[in-house]
Amino acid sequence: MSSKLVMAKQPIVDLNNTTIGYEFFYRDDQGGRNFTDPRFATSSVLVNILNQVGVDKSIGDAKAFINISGDILLTDILYNLPKDHFVFELAADIHMGKKEIANLEQLHESGYIFALDNARFDENYIGNFGPILPYISYVKFDTVQTDIENLQNNIALFDDKVLIAQKIEFQEVFDAYKEMDFQYFQGYFIAEIYTMEQNRLDPKHLGIIRIFNMLQSDYQIDDISKEFELHNELTLQLLQYVKSIPKFDLSGTPSIKEIITRVGTVKLRQWLMMIIYSRSSKNVDSTKSQYSIMIQNRVDTMLGILSKLKTEQSDKLQEQARLVALLSLLDNVFDVEIEKTLKAFDLDFAVEGALIGREGILGTLLEIATTIEEGNFATMQELLGKLDLNVEDIEDILNKSLDAVKE
Repeated sequence: MSSKLVMAKQPIVDLNNTTIGYEFFYRDDQGGRNFTDPRFATSSVLVNILNQVGVDKSIGDAKAFINISGDILLTDILYNLPKDHFVFELAADIHMGKKEIANLEQLHESGYIFALDNARFDENYIGNFGPILPYISYVKFDTVQTDIENLQNNIALFDDKVLIAQKIEFQEVFDAYKEMDFQYFQGYFIAEIYTMEQNRLDPKHLGIIRIFNMLQSDYQIDDISKEFELHNELTLQLLQYVKSIPKFDLSGTPSIKEIITRVGTVKLRQWLMMIIYSRSSKNVDSTKSQYSIMIQNRVDTMLGILSKLKTEQSDKLQEQARLVALLSLLDNVFDVEIEKTLKAFDLDFAVEGALIGREGILGTLLEIATTIEEGNFATMQELLGKLDLNVEDIEDILNKSLDAVKE
């Protein structure tokens, strides 16, 4: 599996050319757009935005317009998504049966926002989507496929909706839809679809399935958090994900266990199901990426050195050391500024001091780990002295770390 992911999006603007949102499109690792399963494509886009690239970097203050299929509508994975950031576009070929309508109504009442994509006025379309119009906020028209005269005669059906004209390629088309009081516009005349690449970090498939089954079987949080400790890639994605949840209380989080507790078992199940649908996890025999090796190496080094200290260390300090190791790598893997991480998590003083100023025991452990990775052994020895340790005390840890760097 490639170490890069490709994300494609196209701006949606208002009359002042201000970007109010982006429509996101599925792309595979080579930039191709072909897929056979709409549920897979939607889930892949969502995993990229939430778990890998991050909401701040991919969406910013705008909204993400995401195409969804009827299959997605019948699952509960939408409930794990931050509703303030997304508009879900209902494909024109979705059959709105009783279950689909009931789920849509419930999602709407919970604050989720929906749009009709490629809206039409033929009898079949109106018969299918008419019952859900009270739950629709946006209506998008394909300017290439829409007859202007027919649109003018029937547009009153959507009087209370925000109208979006898409696939605008010429000034004349833009002017025509502007005259019909369309509020938002999308197309190559406005801006092209553009792609961005991002480092990707995929968790092991069997690990995801195991944790999902544990959640289904009502395991205790202690057991679930212990299992997360075996899957650094998944834990790092979880940290990226929780940053995207508005008003999510991350104040004073000293450990991964506390974060898991606050997310809750229901939302965790929904989140893991999204990853399973996206097929972005790796088979157990897949070769580890350089980022997976880097993360495991830093966690093992910091916890290993901590275990060598002559004074007894608390479970809390061990949990904090793991959290510092993982948060310190968000920048390396996902290109996330450490200041934004600190602002999102509102960490306690010991963890924040370690990440920013390399302060305290945690800061020294982090600095020793990074000097080993850089091959700066003179500085490493000085830092070990701060902890009343020498090279001989950590020889086994050092050899393991150096072997990992060589891989």
